[in-house]
Amino acid sequence: MPAQRATDTVMPTADETVNHNPMRPPADSPRTAGQAFSVFLRHPSPLIILLALAVLGVLRWQAGGLGWRDVAIALGLLALFPINEWMIHVFILHYRPREIGGIKVDFYLPKTHRRHHADPWNLAWVFVPRHVHVLILGAVVLGYYLAGHWRAEWLSFCFVYLLLGLHYEWVHYLTHITWCPPLAYYERRVLEHRWHHFRNENYWWGVSMGMGDRLFRTAPNAKDTARSGTNRDLGLKR
Repeated sequence: MPAQRATDTVMPTADETVNHNPMRPPADSPRTAGQAFSVFLRHPSPLIILLALAVLGVLRWQAGGLGWRDVAIALGLLALFPINEWMIHVFILHYRPREIGGIKVDFYLPKTHRRHHADPWNLAWVFVPRHVHVLILGAVVLGYYLAGHWRAEWLSFCFVYLLLGLHYEWVHYLTHITWCPPLAYYERRVLEHRWHHFRNENYWWGVSMGMGDRLFRTAPNAKDTARSGTNRDLGLKR
């Protein structure tokens, strides 16, 4: 085999890139807006949410009567969503298995999240699992039939919540690829979530929004925060 020329460019493997700088995405990560959108829309979770939004949007349009209640619902959800995603991350995704009466109690969702921490650049573990969508869509349908005269408001609530959920999926996805929109908001969200993965998993719980971390004081200065050393296994022995 002829000797390699000095001018040849050798692309590092994903493992080599990650080992060299854990916070840098691997070489095969989407690097342009086109690549980012293409990969995003090939995953089931965003497509499921987009389909649900289309159905909810049509149903809400047919119900008519958009007004101040819909605005109040949207603003309320916008204010509460940072707390919602913070609490889900802390108490559900980072749930620690425990023994109750000699029986180990664990759940599939925190298991998949632990896999996500162990292999953060693997996009297979980035998106919301499909069984969660089944539960959410089931709750949407059940709530619709129980809402009675408040069905229009229930549809508005579900539409806005899923829209915020889609934004969550998008921001979380951006954290785990190379490309990021050149906007300070997204750059900050990406940086803080990478700190959560590669510096200390006990901080920076917010993903699409950071107000939960500010409210609960879990967004310290990264330079003053020690590396946990357990960000990949979350301190749990396999």
